[in-house]
Amino acid sequence: MNRINSAARRLRTGLVAVVCAVALTGPVVVGQPATASAIKVLVNDSPITEYDISQRVKLLNATGNRSGNVQKAAIDELIDEKLKIQEARRLGISAPASAVDNAFNTIASRVNMSPAQFSQALNQMGINPATLKKRLEADIAWSDVVRARFQREVRIRDRDIETALAKKGEAATTAAHEMVLQQVLFIIPSGSSNDFIRQRTRDAEDFRAKYSGCDTARELARNYRDIVVKDNVRRASTELPPAVAEMLKSVPVGKTSAPNRTANAVEMIGVCDRKEIQSNAAARQQIESQMMNEQGERLARRLLIDLRQTAVIEYR
Repeated sequence: MNRINSAARRLRTGLVAVVCAVALTGPVVVGQPATASAIKVLVNDSPITEYDISQRVKLLNATGNRSGNVQKAAIDELIDEKLKIQEARRLGISAPASAVDNAFNTIASRVNMSPAQFSQALNQMGINPATLKKRLEADIAWSDVVRARFQREVRIRDRDIETALAKKGEAATTAAHEMVLQQVLFIIPSGSSNDFIRQRTRDAEDFRAKYSGCDTARELARNYRDIVVKDNVRRASTELPPAVAEMLKSVPVGKTSAPNRTANAVEMIGVCDRKEIQSNAAARQQIESQMMNEQGERLARRLLIDLRQTAVIEYR
């Protein structure tokens, strides 16, 4: 699950349009920093002020959430955020300031603004940037709360995935390639010089030119220093990262991929064998991801309902 949930993504989408409009029309009203303000709601003795509500109303209006009673929607949202933050703190979970800043900066980048320019645009709408950051903080912390419970309580059973696959029928099965692969590593010790790394790359290119198949790879490797030829593995193309699967399409059987520099080695992948198969791995992964998202959303709703039922909420 993403650190910023779907609500935050909707928030970002709405702000993109509104901030762009503000950028074209110029200043409207400058948001003022929070001052002493009357307490309107207490959530387990944690206050929500009149200023908090007015700021949230402006934020909801900015994101296009104007249907119904916006004042009530703002209060409900602030109550939920208080409960989310309180539960996160009870579990020892917090949203790092860096994560909140990164989320804020991501929204700014979507409207082609620096964080400072985005803050100014919010102020022009009468919204203190801290208001948005508080909402992002709650979303990030709550995401971690839900993730922790999800890992303990939610299990996606193979039987459920198979049932969903059966409903899809033939559409769930796609053509793929099953390959026998051999990984070859020319080790690069930490702190190696650029000259040494270039030499290792030349060695790898020389090995590749002489490579004639997986069966003779270890014999060939004896002519080189600090080289590792790993055991062969069998993989379907749908089980590999898309970029790797695409790259291996052009590698003939009995040859290796071009040398690729990694953190500690120059790597090549030899293709020992390849055959076409029918695979449902991609469909299984898609279904499992969908089921996890659905169950995660249900869990989040249930947790929030439980927190509201046990909370002491006082309206003034």
